[in-house]
Amino acid sequence: MSPALKGHTTGRKRLQAARATAIASVATVIAAGIAAPPAAATPPAEPGAAAAPGVTVRLDPSYQQQPFEGWGTSLAWFANVTGGWPNAKRNELADALYGREGLGLTIARYNIGGGDSPETKPYLRTGGAVPGHWNRPGPETPNWWNPDNPEHWKPNADANQRWWLKAAKARGADGFEAFSNSPPYFMTHSGLVSGAWNPAHDNLRSDQYERFAAYLSGALRRVQDSTGVTFDSLSPINEPNTDFWRAGGRQEGSHWDTASQTRMYKTLRAELDAKGLDTPITAMDETNPNTFRSDWESYDASVRASIGKLNTHTYSTGGRTGVRDIAKGAGKRLWMSEVDLGGGVPQNFTDMRPALDLTSRINEDIRELEPRAWVLWQAIEDYENMTPAHENSNWGLIQTDFTPVDAAKEPLRKNKKYWAMAQYTKFIRPGARVVNTDDANTLAAVTPSGRGAVVVHSNPTGSARTVTVDLDGFGQVSSAPVQRYTTDATKNLQRGADLTPSGKRVTVTLPPGSVTTLVVPGVSGVNATASSVWVKAAAPGVSGAKTQTPAAPSTAARQILNDNSGMALAVDTTGGRTTLVQRTPDPADSAQQWTFTRSAAADWSSTATHRLTNVGSGKALSLTRGALTLVDAGSSAQQRWMLSTTGDGHHTVINRATGELLDVAHGSTTDGASVGVHRPTTGSNQSWTFHSAGTGSWQALRLRHSGKCLDVSDASTADGAPVFQYACNGGTNQQWSLRPATAGQVYVVARHSGKCLDVSHASTADGAPVFQYACNGGANQQWSVRTSGEGYVTLMARHSGKCLDIGGASTADGATVTQYTCNGNTNQQIKAG
Repeated sequence: MSPALKGHTTGRKRLQAARATAIASVATVIAAGIAAPPAAATPPAEPGAAAAPGVTVRLDPSYQQQPFEGWGTSLAWFANVTGGWPNAKRNELADALYGREGLGLTIARYNIGGGDSPETKPYLRTGGAVPGHWNRPGPETPNWWNPDNPEHWKPNADANQRWWLKAAKARGADGFEAFSNSPPYFMTHSGLVSGAWNPAHDNLRSDQYERFAAYLSGALRRVQDSTGVTFDSLSPINEPNTDFWRAGGRQEGSHWDTASQTRMYKTLRAELDAKGLDTPITAMDETNPNTFRSDWESYDASVRASIGKLNTHTYSTGGRTGVRDIAKGAGKRLWMSEVDLGGGVPQNFTDMRPALDLTSRINEDIRELEPRAWVLWQAIEDYENMTPAHENSNWGLIQTDFTPVDAAKEPLRKNKKYWAMAQYTKFIRPGARVVNTDDANTLAAVTPSGRGAVVVHSNPTGSARTVTVDLDGFGQVSSAPVQRYTTDATKNLQRGADLTPSGKRVTVTLPPGSVTTLVVPGVSGVNATASSVWVKAAAPGVSGAKTQTPAAPSTAARQILNDNSGMALAVDTTGGRTTLVQRTPDPADSAQQWTFTRSAAADWSSTATHRLTNVGSGKALSLTRGALTLVDAGSSAQQRWMLSTTGDGHHTVINRATGELLDVAHGSTTDGASVGVHRPTTGSNQSWTFHSAGTGSWQALRLRHSGKCLDVSDASTADGAPVFQYACNGGTNQQWSLRPATAGQVYVVARHSGKCLDVSHASTADGAPVFQYACNGGANQQWSVRTSGEGYVTLMARHSGKCLDIGGASTADGATVTQYTCNGNTNQQIKAG
């Protein structure tokens, strides 16, 4: 079962499920449940929408997560109750969750109940007393239960939850995971399935590990045989290293220290193997990523080898990228297996705030964890328990009374969380690949076929928001109509007028407090020149070939800069020994220059590996007996590195052979500090950015309408020095270099000062001045280069979506450089040279 939430009065259970396959195309799913749009060639503005600052969101299909396995829910309490309701009502519920006209979930997590003694007075919350699979045919005696005795098993135990398994499968679900929250009462110290008397102590008795493993394997086999469902994995413990579980609490639970966890995993693996079951074991369903990471670090290699899949919950969210990198380094599937949110407001079925809280959690979980599946705690909640007289909250997507007067007539109350969830589940289907975006409010994925994309954007603000989706990262972009669906205070997954792309951009104004899904059918492939890793600091006016695979190998040299110290990874040969250190950045120093060679040119997955070759020595970064070294270039796992990122331009660098990360020792910020590898910690000393190391790339930027050059006033090196146009004269204050920032963006750096072109105060207003400022990675210092034709380009500010512009199209010396709504006029067009 799932742990009690800290600060939550009654606790809560949450868990997840297994994998899925592509059971339907997006078009099929849409056709099944959503009305056709009104006819409109150009969609009108949203009714009542106020003017809003623009947000440009760039999709980066050069970084694709592993194929998505699906969306799901734990069954647990609600299934234990509703699986026994009248047939019409329980089928209505199953249709709402797993049906094609409902959410279309494809994963179900089945709770193997422990079961209290029949002599124990009921004390668990409604639905929480999930039946055990044991049968006690006579008076209780010490160690009475024998797993080899058929009379000690209840053949049809837990019929209600089993009904739900069959109902989910009948509607297309194909991902099933079994999980346990507690051993049966007779294996515990307290004699209760709710935990030990001291919540910091384990509840399973030390002589019961083998019997508990036999109980889990026996229950698993019996449920499979009776339902026709095959479990993809078995999770034996839940939120183990917490103090949630106390005897007499209102839900099943059990503490497990890390030594107990390791013993349980090894014992269960041996039991499953002995019974001929190859079901993978899942670990460890911890309450949050940081506790997950702490548990994992305590396991030795043999324990890790016994584990086939990794699960984490996200009731708190710190450390998600550490779990991501553990899973990648270990080569194991990862699920976000349980979470839900009450929404922070009283029980309400029309308020969008709980829905927007949920979408934020979905977006951030998938962006930072890169999970193969995302599973809600329990999608159906006890309405009575959520009323103001009790919790007064918004758990679940549907609320219905678990103790109704007449179940056949009990209402099913869908809240806004249900419809917000549908914005994801009906469109991002199993087999899709989530791609990076540069906006935390946006989740995007390419379809299982690779032809088409889905974009889900949340606008949590109280104002309308104009969003431009930048599709330049794709190799091919057509003008096919883009479908849109919106949930807000007045709409539930309502289809709006189709949109028509303008070139490689789709722009839409979204209502306040809304979630919108865009279905973009006309995109495919990857534009390698805009890749987050392969992007080069191309001079303005050079658009680059639009290919699906990068040059092999890439010849663009880069610095690898540490985000904690700001220093560059470098080779040190002092004293005749070659070591890896960090140095004060010097782009001209070949000891700090590196090239990236992708192991498979067409592999755009987030687990693609690269060889990192030092330009000065010509040798590749590798591990030798655990130490970071340079070796002759080859294909060994020791010199293959994976690059993880959330799309913000920062990366971790993971060794394929060991799963360890490139790391500045002890987080040092000193010049010459050693660089090696270390297990994932989520520290900034393991985070890196890749900057252009090119030399000789300084060029004048000439305005088309006037023939004059961008110039820093009086060659000032001060922050805030104005930038204007001036007669071209070859001065270093008129020379600029475009250097890679985040995917598809560049910094525009002045040669004389080393500072960046910056929109003042990150303003989004037309006419906001542009000046130079110390480079700081801000979105108002990042620019995308857009081809205008005849060798000219425009520079568009990432934070505002507006273009570099000479006010009033003046041709005078000293005319101010500003940003302005992009219009294609010649006073926004620039050529290098």
